[in-house]
Amino acid sequence: MTKFQKALVLIFLLLACLTWFFVEISSILLPFVLAFVLAYFLHPVVTYLEQKHFSRSLATAFVTFLFCFFVIAVFLIFVPILQAQILALMVKVPQLGDILWVKIQTVILYTKENISQEQLKQISGVVSKTIFSLFNTMGSNLLKVLTGGIVFFNIISLVLITPVVLFYVLRDWLFVEKKMSDLVPLNKKEEVSSVFKEINTALSGFIRGQASVCLLLGVYYGLFLSLVGLDFGLLVGFLSGILSFIPYFGFLTGVILSCLLALVQEASVALWIGIMIVFLGGQVLESYILTPKLVGNKVGLHPVWVIFALLAGGALFGFVGVFVAVPVAAVIGVFVRRILKWYRSTPVYLSAPKGSKKKK
Repeated sequence: MTKFQKALVLIFLLLACLTWFFVEISSILLPFVLAFVLAYFLHPVVTYLEQKHFSRSLATAFVTFLFCFFVIAVFLIFVPILQAQILALMVKVPQLGDILWVKIQTVILYTKENISQEQLKQISGVVSKTIFSLFNTMGSNLLKVLTGGIVFFNIISLVLITPVVLFYVLRDWLFVEKKMSDLVPLNKKEEVSSVFKEINTALSGFIRGQASVCLLLGVYYGLFLSLVGLDFGLLVGFLSGILSFIPYFGFLTGVILSCLLALVQEASVALWIGIMIVFLGGQVLESYILTPKLVGNKVGLHPVWVIFALLAGGALFGFVGVFVAVPVAAVIGVFVRRILKWYRSTPVYLSAPKGSKKKK
């Protein structure tokens, strides 16, 4: 085995050990992952302040303070409003249940008149099993969360640890970049620099672009659903916007919740039309204005692969995995595209098929 092959095996083993280690400690990674993501997001601001003759430490302290102030202000302004809507919804749950039951009874009555008892029993059995399985899964997952003991620690660490880690990561960002650059072989610096530029484009396209899209969609849905007269429109709109980072999931969640609330609200035709216009307008806004302008094709991932990445990330690392799934998938996508480009330049790909002869 050559030295190069030994180095490759060693790197592979090191990566495998690191992956196993991070899987094992995934429950405490959230504040650190969040700090690195925020640092990546805020690094250009610190660089801009440096260009305005601020010291790196002073610019980092100012940006960190400003970000924390902004988060606190958002919580103080919007959280009480959302909390009031959540409490009002919880108070109305029994009433909503009664109204839904009346609607269900109407469906049952229609079903009895048009479907035989045997078919009804089969449908009832399937529905019962599905609901039992769903609630059993949700209950077991909730029990794991509540009995994990790490939830309280994560909340405290998000509040206390994340700002501290954010400050140090932002302050030392350029130092870390230089140290990483020094590890690259001299004859590969240009090629590696090109790869990292492509990765930076993909990551910035997702983190900065998609975060802006979710925020603007949340404001749009919350504002216009409230204006058309939907009860708890702000809550539904905010949730739809936040979930928009999963392709079509935020839109479908908003539509389903809005239809259920409109149903129990005994909405007028005008309200139904208003809800339809709001969500159609949201799709047009997202697909033709926000996503092309703020995200574009920088991430380079098909929606199916985005959903797969989110599910795989959640299965491996829980909430942290969901949080970093698409950025990691974007980075992997860069390497896959590079490997395919290299493969297309190899003799294996370029060689002519057997039996073929060049025409003279």
